[in-house]
Amino acid sequence: MNGIQAAGGRRLCGSGRTAGELYLECGLMKGGSPIEDRLMDLPLEVDPVEMGVSAIGISTFTDEHGVTHVLDWVGADSYPEMADFIEEARRKGVSRKVSRTAPLGDLTAQSCLYLLHPRAVVKNASTLATPDGFACPCGKGHTAQEGCIGLGWHVQPNAGEGQRRLADGTYPVKAPLSPAPDYALGVFMVVPITALTVIQHPDPTVQADREKRAGQSGLPVFVAQE
Repeated sequence: MNGIQAAGGRRLCGSGRTAGELYLECGLMKGGSPIEDRLMDLPLEVDPVEMGVSAIGISTFTDEHGVTHVLDWVGADSYPEMADFIEEARRKGVSRKVSRTAPLGDLTAQSCLYLLHPRAVVKNASTLATPDGFACPCGKGHTAQEGCIGLGWHVQPNAGEGQRRLADGTYPVKAPLSPAPDYALGVFMVVPITALTVIQHPDPTVQADREKRAGQSGLPVFVAQE
C-alpha cells in the first residue's frame, strides 16, 4: 500500500491543510479492505504517562522486530467522539499533521500509525445494558459488556435525529449508552503509513527545507497543493 495518499480538503480538524506542513497519511485504495479491518477491537487502554504520549505532538515506539511506529492522540476538541474520526477516515483516509521537529528519521515502509482517543475505552462496559441496534462492526461477535468498539457509535447525535456531523456530510449513530459511560484513553485504530506528504509552500527555500526533512524518513514522500 505504500505510496497511496489521503484526500486533502476540509476535515473536522480544520478547513484544509497548511502550506509547508508535513502529514503522515494512510490513503484509500479502490477495492481495498474496509475501515473495520483497521480498527482495534477491543480498544486497548493506554496510560499516557507510561507511553509518553500527550494531546500535543506525537511519540514513537519500537516493536520487538525493530520497527518504529507512531502514537498519535486524536483530540476530542476536533473529534468529540471516536466514531467521528473513523467515519471521516472511511471517506478520506487518514492525514495527520506532524511537527517539523517530530522524530521521523526511524520511520520506514513497515511503520504504522497507532491512533488514540480519550473516549475509545468504555471502562464500565460490563455494567451497561445492551443498547438498541448494537452490533460488533468487526464481525468478532463481541458483546457490549465486553467493551466492543461498536459502542463508539452509541453516542449523542449533533446533526438531527440519529446523525452526527462531519466536515462534509453526516453519518448515522445509534442509541446512546446507559448508564453513563466511563471513558478512558485507548488505541482504537492502527493503519499503515502509506505516505509522508509535504504541502507546497510559496517560498522555495522553505519548501526545500521541508522536503529535506521529510526525506530523512524511509517513507514515500509526496508534495501536494492542499
